[in-house]
Amino acid sequence: MESRVEGKNRPEWVKWAIRIILGYVLLLAVILAVTIIAILITFTFIIIDSFSDTSTLGAVSEQYFVPISEFMWNLFTWLVPGL
Repeated sequence: MESRVEGKNRPEWVKWAIRIILGYVLLLAVILAVTIIAILITFTFIIIDSFSDTSTLGAVSEQYFVPISEFMWNLFTWLVPGL
């Protein structure tokens, strides 16, 4: 009895093109997620500082999270053509 394994054989370049495109989209999603998380942490620290009348969390966010979010956003806009 013959097996029905033959089916549709896609060319190898199509498989690799799909893998590369999905990898690119995944990279963009991770970069954008890290950027959004860093911005949310920054805003949360600023709001906590405004209620607690201190400036330590704001200083921490300005020192660490603002440069990270700026770098990641610049990387995202560099990787997306037309932005």
